[in-house]
Amino acid sequence: MGIIQEQHPDRCRLFMQWKQMDWPILVDALNLYGVSAVPITYAIDEAGVVRAVNPKPAELEAFLASPAREPGPPPRVSRPDLAKLKPAECAASAVEWGAYADALFLWGGDGRLGEAIDAYERALRLAPGDGPTEFRLGVAFRRRHDSAARETGDFQAAARHWAAALESDPNQYVWRRRIQQFGPRLDKPYPFLIGSRTRGWRCGPGARRPRRW
Repeated sequence: MGIIQEQHPDRCRLFMQWKQMDWPILVDALNLYGVSAVPITYAIDEAGVVRAVNPKPAELEAFLASPAREPGPPPRVSRPDLAKLKPAECAASAVEWGAYADALFLWGGDGRLGEAIDAYERALRLAPGDGPTEFRLGVAFRRRHDSAARETGDFQAAARHWAAALESDPNQYVWRRRIQQFGPRLDKPYPFLIGSRTRGWRCGPGARRPRRW
Protein backbone atom coordinates (compact mmCIF):
# COMPACT_ATOMS: atom_id res chain seq x y z
CA MET A 1 0.00 0.00 0.00
CA GLY A 2 1.09 3.59 -0.41
CA ILE A 3 0.68 6.83 1.52
CA ILE A 4 0.55 10.02 -0.51
CA GLN A 5 1.18 13.48 0.91
CA GLU A 6 -0.96 15.34 -1.62
CA GLN A 7 -3.77 17.87 -1.55
CA HIS A 8 -5.50 16.30 -4.56
CA PRO A 9 -5.71 12.48 -4.81
CA ASP A 10 -6.89 12.59 -8.43
CA ARG A 11 -3.32 13.34 -9.50
CA CYS A 12 -2.17 10.17 -7.79
CA ARG A 13 -4.99 8.16 -9.36
CA LEU A 14 -3.85 9.19 -12.84
CA PHE A 15 -0.24 8.34 -12.00
CA MET A 16 -1.26 4.90 -10.73
CA GLN A 17 -3.20 4.24 -13.92
CA TRP A 18 -0.28 5.40 -16.06
CA LYS A 19 2.20 3.14 -14.25
CA GLN A 20 -0.34 0.27 -14.04
CA MET A 21 -0.08 0.05 -10.25
CA ASP A 22 -3.15 -1.27 -8.47
CA TRP A 23 -2.54 -1.35 -4.74
CA PRO A 24 -4.38 0.83 -2.19
CA ILE A 25 -3.26 4.41 -1.58
CA LEU A 26 -3.98 6.32 1.63
CA VAL A 27 -4.31 10.09 1.22
CA ASP A 28 -2.80 12.10 4.08
CA ALA A 29 -3.38 15.70 2.99
CA LEU A 30 -3.06 16.96 6.59
CA ASN A 31 0.23 15.09 7.12
CA LEU A 32 -1.18 13.37 10.20
CA TYR A 33 1.73 10.93 10.01
CA GLY A 34 4.13 13.79 10.66
CA VAL A 35 6.27 12.86 7.67
CA SER A 36 9.08 15.37 7.10
CA ALA A 37 10.57 13.76 3.98
CA VAL A 38 9.60 11.22 1.33
CA PRO A 39 9.88 8.47 0.37
CA ILE A 40 9.42 6.72 3.70
CA THR A 41 9.08 2.97 4.15
CA TYR A 42 7.06 1.16 6.83
CA ALA A 43 7.54 -2.58 7.26
CA ILE A 44 4.13 -3.85 8.42
CA ASP A 45 3.44 -7.49 9.16
CA GLU A 46 0.24 -9.48 8.60
CA ALA A 47 -0.99 -8.66 12.12
CA GLY A 48 -0.85 -4.95 11.32
CA VAL A 49 2.21 -4.28 13.50
CA VAL A 50 4.77 -1.76 12.23
CA ARG A 51 8.04 -3.69 12.50
CA ALA A 52 10.37 -0.99 11.20
CA VAL A 53 10.45 2.51 9.78
CA ASN A 54 12.89 3.15 6.95
CA PRO A 55 14.61 -0.23 7.38
CA LYS A 56 18.00 -0.77 5.78
CA PRO A 57 18.06 -3.11 2.75
CA ALA A 58 19.34 -6.07 4.77
CA GLU A 59 16.71 -5.50 7.46
CA LEU A 60 13.98 -5.28 4.84
CA GLU A 61 15.08 -8.49 3.14
CA ALA A 62 15.12 -10.28 6.50
CA PHE A 63 11.63 -8.98 7.23
CA LEU A 64 10.32 -10.20 3.87
CA ALA A 65 11.90 -13.62 4.45
CA SER A 66 10.52 -14.01 7.98
CA PRO A 67 7.62 -16.43 8.67
CA ALA A 68 4.18 -14.97 8.14
CA ARG A 69 2.21 -14.01 11.24
CA GLU A 70 -1.43 -14.73 11.83
CA PRO A 71 -3.46 -11.79 10.44
CA GLY A 72 -5.24 -9.71 13.02
CA PRO A 73 -8.93 -8.75 12.86
CA PRO A 74 -9.79 -6.02 10.37
CA PRO A 75 -9.92 -2.56 11.95
CA ARG A 76 -13.31 -1.05 12.62
CA VAL A 77 -13.50 2.60 11.66
CA SER A 78 -16.68 4.52 12.30
CA ARG A 79 -17.59 8.17 11.87
CA PRO A 80 -16.88 10.04 15.12
CA ASP A 81 -19.54 12.07 16.91
CA LEU A 82 -18.29 15.54 16.04
CA ALA A 83 -20.64 17.20 18.53
CA LYS A 84 -19.04 15.24 21.37
CA LEU A 85 -15.54 16.04 20.11
CA LYS A 86 -16.08 19.80 20.20
CA PRO A 87 -14.03 21.24 23.09
CA ALA A 88 -15.44 23.44 25.79
CA GLU A 89 -15.16 27.08 24.76
CA CYS A 90 -13.10 28.30 27.72
CA ALA A 91 -11.17 25.34 29.06
CA ALA A 92 -9.93 23.69 25.86
CA SER A 93 -6.25 23.39 24.99
CA ALA A 94 -4.58 23.91 21.63
CA VAL A 95 -4.27 20.14 21.26
CA GLU A 96 -8.01 19.66 21.78
CA TRP A 97 -8.93 22.37 19.28
CA GLY A 98 -6.46 20.92 16.78
CA ALA A 99 -7.87 17.41 17.15
CA TYR A 100 -11.40 18.76 16.70
CA ALA A 101 -10.31 20.65 13.58
CA ASP A 102 -8.72 17.49 12.16
CA ALA A 103 -11.95 15.56 12.75
CA LEU A 104 -14.04 18.27 11.07
CA PHE A 105 -11.72 18.29 8.06
CA LEU A 106 -11.74 14.50 7.71
CA TRP A 107 -15.39 13.76 8.54
CA GLY A 108 -17.38 16.98 8.29
CA GLY A 109 -17.36 17.45 4.52
CA ASP A 110 -16.96 20.70 2.62
CA GLY A 111 -19.94 22.21 4.42
CA ARG A 112 -18.04 22.29 7.72
CA LEU A 113 -14.70 23.57 6.47
CA GLY A 114 -15.48 26.98 7.96
CA GLU A 115 -15.78 25.35 11.39
CA ALA A 116 -12.54 23.46 10.84
CA ILE A 117 -10.77 26.71 9.93
CA ASP A 118 -12.18 28.39 13.04
CA ALA A 119 -11.00 25.49 15.22
CA TYR A 120 -7.47 25.59 13.75
CA GLU A 121 -7.36 29.35 14.32
CA ARG A 122 -8.40 28.84 17.95
CA ALA A 123 -5.61 26.29 18.34
CA LEU A 124 -3.10 28.79 16.93
CA ARG A 125 -4.25 31.50 19.31
CA LEU A 126 -3.44 29.13 22.17
CA ALA A 127 -0.16 27.92 20.63
CA PRO A 128 1.11 30.65 18.27
CA GLY A 129 3.59 29.55 15.62
CA ASP A 130 2.83 25.83 15.85
CA GLY A 131 4.05 24.51 12.50
CA PRO A 132 1.72 21.50 12.03
CA THR A 133 -1.34 23.60 12.91
CA GLU A 134 -0.27 26.36 10.51
CA PHE A 135 0.15 23.76 7.77
CA ARG A 136 -3.23 22.09 8.38
CA LEU A 137 -4.97 25.45 8.50
CA GLY A 138 -3.49 26.15 5.08
CA VAL A 139 -4.76 22.79 3.83
CA ALA A 140 -8.27 23.63 5.07
CA PHE A 141 -8.21 27.02 3.34
CA ARG A 142 -7.02 25.40 0.11
CA ARG A 143 -9.73 22.74 0.26
CA ARG A 144 -12.39 25.40 0.78
CA HIS A 145 -10.95 27.33 -2.16
CA ASP A 146 -11.54 24.23 -4.30
CA SER A 147 -15.11 23.76 -3.05
CA ALA A 148 -18.46 25.37 -3.78
CA ALA A 149 -18.13 27.16 -0.41
CA ARG A 150 -15.10 29.16 -1.61
CA GLU A 151 -14.58 32.54 0.01
CA THR A 152 -12.52 35.44 -1.27
CA GLY A 153 -8.95 35.19 -0.05
CA ASP A 154 -8.94 31.45 0.67
CA PHE A 155 -6.10 30.72 -1.76
CA GLN A 156 -3.94 33.54 -0.39
CA ALA A 157 -4.68 32.42 3.18
CA ALA A 158 -3.56 28.87 2.35
CA ALA A 159 -0.24 30.10 0.94
CA ARG A 160 0.26 32.43 3.92
CA HIS A 161 -0.20 29.69 6.50
CA TRP A 162 1.96 27.20 4.56
CA ALA A 163 4.71 29.82 4.48
CA ALA A 164 4.33 30.37 8.24
CA ALA A 165 4.59 26.63 8.83
CA LEU A 166 7.75 26.42 6.72
CA GLU A 167 9.30 29.31 8.64
CA SER A 168 9.01 27.21 11.80
CA ASP A 169 10.79 24.26 10.13
CA PRO A 170 12.57 25.12 6.85
CA ASN A 171 13.61 21.47 6.37
CA GLN A 172 10.04 20.12 6.35
CA TYR A 173 9.84 18.75 2.82
CA VAL A 174 6.09 18.06 2.76
CA TRP A 175 5.26 21.63 3.75
CA ARG A 176 7.74 23.07 1.25
CA ARG A 177 6.35 20.83 -1.45
CA ARG A 178 2.80 22.08 -0.90
CA ILE A 179 3.99 25.64 -1.54
CA GLN A 180 5.92 24.43 -4.58
CA GLN A 181 2.74 22.94 -5.98
CA PHE A 182 0.55 26.00 -5.59
CA GLY A 183 2.84 28.97 -5.01
CA PRO A 184 4.45 31.05 -7.77
CA ARG A 185 7.83 31.75 -6.21
CA LEU A 186 9.46 28.35 -5.65
CA ASP A 187 10.75 25.85 -8.17
CA LYS A 188 8.15 23.34 -9.30
CA PRO A 189 8.80 19.78 -8.09
CA TYR A 190 8.17 16.46 -9.72
CA PRO A 191 4.43 15.78 -10.35
CA PHE A 192 4.30 13.89 -7.06
CA LEU A 193 6.06 11.31 -5.00
CA ILE A 194 4.41 8.46 -3.20
CA GLY A 195 6.26 6.33 -0.77
CA SER A 196 5.50 3.56 1.65
CA ARG A 197 5.42 -0.16 1.53
CA THR A 198 3.90 -3.03 3.39
CA ARG A 199 5.22 -6.57 3.06
CA GLY A 200 6.47 -6.88 -0.49
CA TRP A 201 4.74 -3.78 -1.88
CA ARG A 202 6.52 -0.69 -3.06
CA CYS A 203 5.19 2.53 -4.58
CA GLY A 204 6.99 4.47 -7.23
CA PRO A 205 9.27 3.61 -10.16
CA GLY A 206 10.33 -0.03 -10.28
CA ALA A 207 7.38 -1.17 -8.17
CA ARG A 208 6.97 -4.91 -7.91
CA ARG A 209 4.32 -7.34 -6.81
CA PRO A 210 4.58 -9.00 -3.39
CA ARG A 211 6.68 -12.05 -2.74
CA ARG A 212 3.79 -13.44 -0.80
CA TRP A 213 0.42 -12.23 0.41
